[in-house]
Amino acid sequence: MIWKLIMEEELFLFAPDETPTAITAELQPWKVLSVEDDANYQASLSHALQGYMVKSRPIEMYTAPSATAAAELLANHDDLSVVLLDVVMEDDDAGLRLVDTIRQVLGNSALRIVLLTGQPGMAPFKDVMKRYDIDEYWNKADLSSEKLRTVVASNIRTWNAYNELDKARRGLSVLVDASRQLSRITNIDEFCHTMLSEIGQLIGVSRGGIICVRSGDDVNSEQYRIISSAGIFAVAQTDGTQLLKQLPEQLQTVLLPLISQAIADKTHHFSGHFSALYFDTERQGEHKYVMVVESEKPLTQYHINLLQVFSENVNNGFNNIVLCNRLSELAYFDPQLNIPNRAWLVRFLDNLPTSERCQSVIVALNIKDFAELVLSVDSDFLSSFLQQFHRKLQQRFKAQRVIARVTDSCFIILLNSEDLPTPQAMAKLNHFKVMTNNVQLHAEASVALMNLCELTTVSGRELLHMMDSTLLQSQREHLALIQYNPQFRSSILERHQLMQGLNNAIDQGRLLLMFQPKVRLDDGRVMGLEALARWREADGHYIPPGKFVPVAEMSGLINKLDLHVMHLTVTAIKRLLDAGMPLPVSFNVTSSDLDDLFFMDSLDQLCRESPQITQWLEIEITESQTMQDYQHVRPLLQNLIDKGISVSIDDFGTGYSSLQHITELSATELKIDKTFVDAMERDKSGEAIVDMVIKLGKRFNYSVIAEGIETPAQVQQLSALGCEFGQGFWFAKPMEFDDLLNYLKDKTKGTDGSAI
Repeated sequence: MIWKLIMEEELFLFAPDETPTAITAELQPWKVLSVEDDANYQASLSHALQGYMVKSRPIEMYTAPSATAAAELLANHDDLSVVLLDVVMEDDDAGLRLVDTIRQVLGNSALRIVLLTGQPGMAPFKDVMKRYDIDEYWNKADLSSEKLRTVVASNIRTWNAYNELDKARRGLSVLVDASRQLSRITNIDEFCHTMLSEIGQLIGVSRGGIICVRSGDDVNSEQYRIISSAGIFAVAQTDGTQLLKQLPEQLQTVLLPLISQAIADKTHHFSGHFSALYFDTERQGEHKYVMVVESEKPLTQYHINLLQVFSENVNNGFNNIVLCNRLSELAYFDPQLNIPNRAWLVRFLDNLPTSERCQSVIVALNIKDFAELVLSVDSDFLSSFLQQFHRKLQQRFKAQRVIARVTDSCFIILLNSEDLPTPQAMAKLNHFKVMTNNVQLHAEASVALMNLCELTTVSGRELLHMMDSTLLQSQREHLALIQYNPQFRSSILERHQLMQGLNNAIDQGRLLLMFQPKVRLDDGRVMGLEALARWREADGHYIPPGKFVPVAEMSGLINKLDLHVMHLTVTAIKRLLDAGMPLPVSFNVTSSDLDDLFFMDSLDQLCRESPQITQWLEIEITESQTMQDYQHVRPLLQNLIDKGISVSIDDFGTGYSSLQHITELSATELKIDKTFVDAMERDKSGEAIVDMVIKLGKRFNYSVIAEGIETPAQVQQLSALGCEFGQGFWFAKPMEFDDLLNYLKDKTKGTDGSAI
């Protein structure tokens, strides 16, 4: 059956669309697809739409005889606006299957689908509209030529509106991405290069562009310096020294008028294929910038709008760069040497590609005794020394990529692995002869190496922390040259985790005390107790003090740890008094505790508030800690003795340094170290040292106690030498408080009520 399109009376009258006009080269037609197996009906559709204009643009008809052919055509033309689709073609539901293909397979949700049928019963209106994503449904018998045009025109308008919104969304996305890409850049050369690239993305395609700069109020456009170029405008040299007037004459002919126009008007200009964008920084006397780009097609208003919005962001970018350059000098460069500092190096390492990291090595040099040098010379001399030292580094590491000053005394050099000096040359890096103000200084340095290939996933900040730890390790081991070992990192991480765990253990009450009795050797009476810190985890296992105490000292947690132990010790003394077992209890402190105002204030407050506790409280401090700065520590210890707190010097005799101060030692007790007690059974020298300490104690009225006693032979030998007191596993192992009470109850009570 051949369908005929006839004019019929309508319920609604639509305003006539634009009168057909001549097609110009600039007007792109609307693309409409007819999918119809009836060639005559398809021809009548094409005829009805021939010459019809919608929004001053013609309609270009595409035809397909089947759903299969239509699917292939749709896959290759994503700019089709309307499809006139027959329901029944090669199969009864071929048209409806094509709808699913368009929406689900091709993912085209914007295309307007007008369903046409000559057999309404094959596809009932209500079922079709409910089940399928179609836009209109028409019976061919009801579709006149005028109605066809109206239906097509309205769907073209709808598709165009959706398309413009989608284009605007995509344009906005590109604009946001471009602005974000530029916002992270603070280098003017990189900024301009990226800007030229992003402009090409915004306008679809670009033949290239050029960016020029001039300083101050110079109005001579020929004096503009080229700072970036791309595409057909690319020049061999874009380092800011080439001038516009040095370009080939044909390029000058194109560029100079555009630049002059933009300068004169201080605004953007869009003319045909060319766009001239003008940027002026807000700071007086700063640079002015002009960009000229050429597009392959004249820009539409849509592209012009995008460029104008983009240019506003770019203009802010130029202003930000002026500010960032100044801030970068302050934040990322050493003020004395004007070279990269620690923050700059962290950022550089974070941005270093993995492939480059695998080929890089870090050399760190830390100047020894730098603090003493700072105190001994004036600022001018110090600045001169640093400058000369930096020059020495440049000479010794000629292939260096970066030299950064990461601390006052530490410099880091980044090298390619193949440029690392030979082992013989590295061995000479510890000594520098630096001539400063006609004075030759001999600077010694610790040197550390780190191969970044083993640390590709580590952040720049962590890398420098690991290098700090490596240098610290070299100082502890007195090494002139040390190479980072991957085991260092696991050790550092383990110490960090241990530090965090210790901090939490203190706060959560998992740090407790165990008590080891101090006894009189002749009869085994308990004369006092030593409180020992123990860390018990939630699962019941203990972390030994030999593991967590050094971490506490390194991390600065030792004062918090010792303060916590002091409060636990005071609590234990109160419980002993309540139980009728008054005994002195000692706990360990460090010299840093004595210098810590909060710790000492807490101890002073305790003495004021609980004077009855003070007489039972003792502190123990090692000989090495006491002698480290004896003149400073002595009055602090004497102050404690004056308050009634006993002071015991632990590990006495291990360094011999205390012997010269024996007559004025601020202490009440000397503890013989376990190493000397053990040595008594092996040779006479060990016994001689123990005998000496015992005699010195008696001579200068110090109580003497031997620690680490583990055998009855040691007890007999110490007693024979005149030692009165001792402690060790032979008498009792450290025990928790409840076990301590049971232990003490098993002992006979003395007449004074003290456990013995």
